[in-house]
Amino acid sequence: MIVVGAVAGWAFERKARRSANPQVRQQLGVLLASGMIVGESLIGVVLAAIVVFSGKAAPLALVGEDFANAGTWLGGIGFAASLLLLYGWLGRVGAGRTGSRTGDLR
Repeated sequence: MIVVGAVAGWAFERKARRSANPQVRQQLGVLLASGMIVGESLIGVVLAAIVVFSGKAAPLALVGEDFANAGTWLGGIGFAASLLLLYGWLGRVGAGRTGSRTGDLR
């Protein structure tokens, strides 16, 4: 998924540079990327703690081993879709900002 994130970041940066307010759009893009990295790290720590304290290899497994391939594809598609949606939203939010303060992001 690193490649998907890198391609999405590259495309967003390229589009942000051509916008009327590139600094704000790029700053919002960096904030989103940083948040996704930190969020993924926190989820990894929480999942590791659940595995350690439960004593099971897959304590949160809802389906069998035969779903692993489909789960990987569905997770990747969901990740790519969330990147596209969030970066699209940030592009619209950044287009309306004129200063370095983001204020209300509705």
